[in-house]
Amino acid sequence: MITVGVLFVGVALLIIVFYWSSRYGDRTRGSGTSLRRGPGAHTTLIGRPKVAYETRDEAEARARSLMKHEGAPMSVYRCGVCAKWHVGHE
Repeated sequence: MITVGVLFVGVALLIIVFYWSSRYGDRTRGSGTSLRRGPGAHTTLIGRPKVAYETRDEAEARARSLMKHEGAPMSVYRCGVCAKWHVGHE
């Protein structure tokens, strides 16, 4: 009976891993991209790198422009993957 339980847990774990990897491990992503989602992610929801700005001032100017256009609060952050500046939703 314990063997059946262990087998069930193993199959469930495999299903979870395959589901997660198909959802977040898109094959079109380049190497070195972050799978972390949220306002501090290096990539967009579809796996493409976000626009990178050389300076914080450039990124803040773009964030102000997007806030006017979209009406949603935007944040500026330094990326841990490319060491440049990105704009993201708060």
